Amino acid sequence: MCKDGQTEVTDGELVRQMQEGDLRAFDVIFERYRGALLSYLVGLSADRALAEDVVQDVFVKLAARIASIDSRRNVRGWLYRAARNRWLDQLKRRRRELPWEPEMTAEGVADGPHPSAPLMADERQAAIQSALLELDVKQREVLVLHYFEGMSFREIAGVLRRPLGTVLWQSRRGLKRLKKVLDVGEVRDEQA
Repeated sequence: MCKDGQTEVTDGELVRQMQEGDLRAFDVIFERYRGALLSYLVGLSADRALAEDVVQDVFVKLAARIASIDSRRNVRGWLYRAARNRWLDQLKRRRRELPWEPEMTAEGVADGPHPSAPLMADERQAAIQSALLELDVKQREVLVLHYFEGMSFREIAGVLRRPLGTVLWQSRRGLKRLKKVLDVGEVRDEQA
């Protein structure tokens, strides 16, 4: 329910409205997912400028391909998959352009605060962001989607197109690695 007592329009209904030419529906989808996608991508790469470019590209792609999108499918999953794929494409392109891997530090990785900043103290956030960058990309994707974006492991498996068991294993391995990097005691592992 929305604040005004009306029911919230579903993503599927918004896609149908967009297919019928309603530009306001695009604005609703954009506002609904822009921040979450940005947070997800900054969590993966700590490069806010890259994340903003990718988010923009994803919504341009959504608008261009709206006629072919099935409104009965999971639009949220489509957006996250598109963002992930575009992010990976950008990383490949950057690796070809740069003869070295740029050094990443907690102070120099992002242009501004992480979108999840209100949830954590700045110092702790920087330590976690830095530790996340030391994880394997596949483990980092799972942890960012689960802990920062609030997705269930089953949803993550759908977005990343990986078996649920693999996602759970990557989460567990990633948490163990984070514990080691952050040098903390017990790290709780949540189940799907």
